Amino acid sequence: MKLSSLQVDPAAIEAGQWVDNIPELEDLALKVRGVENEAWKRRRAALLKAIPRNRRRDGTLSIEDSDRISATLLLDTCLLDWKGIEDETGAAIPYSKEMAHDLLFKPENRKFRDAVLFAASLVGEQAAEDEKADLGN
Repeated sequence: MKLSSLQVDPAAIEAGQWVDNIPELEDLALKVRGVENEAWKRRRAALLKAIPRNRRRDGTLSIEDSDRISATLLLDTCLLDWKGIEDETGAAIPYSKEMAHDLLFKPENRKFRDAVLFAASLVGEQAAEDEKADLGN
């Protein structure tokens, strides 16, 4: 494995980028910042610190706390916009923080939360690959 294959683009992770072709949700495109962006790290530390010590004593979190923290991080530090979400009549639903909250926090929308996490995990990787390709040309 080449060292360059381990590299990411930190600027893309912070600024965000559009990700499409999400498995099982091909009509969806998400503009997201990458996981572990600077705001993510600060927010995660604050969220973990806010959990009472008796609930984080052994280094693990409850499923409920873990899900809440994940959804909060995706909402507050990753998800910026979307394309391809429609209501039942086919009308486009524009991005809003309120709608994003519902989609990320409600258990029945788990597929959407997984899509946002998937997209955010890719940000920076493709930009680094594109930059390597440009340097090669």
